[in-house]
Amino acid sequence: MTQDKHQELGLFLKKKRASLTPEQVGLPTGSKRRVEGLRREEVAELAGLSIDWYVRLEQGRPVRPSAEVLLTLSDALQLNRKEREYLYTLAAQRLPDETPGSFKVSSGMQQFLDLQNPYPAYITDHEWNIIAWNQAALSVFGDYSAMTRLQRNSIWRSFMDPYMEKLLDNWEGHAKLRVSQLRMVHSQFPENPERTELINQLLRHSGKFENWWNEQTIAGTPEGKKLIHHPDVGDIRLSYLSFQAEELPNATITVHLASDTESRQRLERLLDNKIS
Repeated sequence: MTQDKHQELGLFLKKKRASLTPEQVGLPTGSKRRVEGLRREEVAELAGLSIDWYVRLEQGRPVRPSAEVLLTLSDALQLNRKEREYLYTLAAQRLPDETPGSFKVSSGMQQFLDLQNPYPAYITDHEWNIIAWNQAALSVFGDYSAMTRLQRNSIWRSFMDPYMEKLLDNWEGHAKLRVSQLRMVHSQFPENPERTELINQLLRHSGKFENWWNEQTIAGTPEGKKLIHHPDVGDIRLSYLSFQAEELPNATITVHLASDTESRQRLERLLDNKIS
């Protein structure tokens, strides 16, 4: 790193520290704060670093942080994907590739999901694991926060959670589509131990999955609309949009919308019951 890069790195850290409030990172506000944003010692503590070392880094001293240290700083300062890339570039380090379980959902992205209420919204990673959600998603699709990582996998749930089979009007078309999607990805990128284990578990525990996995031409129903039979409020008709954000490459954001007034009212009722 050149001296200019050290200085630029320090200024960037200082700017991001000033942009955060104690509440945003879970710290008490306190009665008097002489600095804007967080204190240096607060950032150091959040990142698990010594205050002296962090001060030297922010002052632009010739300190070379490791990729692991940059990751803890990124989390402490709640950096989005572009800011993480910039931080790693300044430090002459390579941003680690996304791996299962490594996706970081920023507070801004979570706020986006929450703003979709009463419409269910969630984020899935590239292996169909639900990694973030809003309250409406919990009220419709189940309590993801109480599930294990495997139980939050959409393909696993399609075959192993009886709730999903009862919930989805066209469960068979949905399940067949998931099999086709899984087979396509696995044929292109077979060297994935987590996915291989998922497939083996489903082959052992689900006869329907085994039958459809061995049918090379199965396609299922195209995505776009859902009719669900909710046990508490009855039928809900949904359409939905799926898209990706630069902040979370290889992850998909899905927002469900009510297809009619009655469905919207039922979603609102579910959310009111969830919150109360």
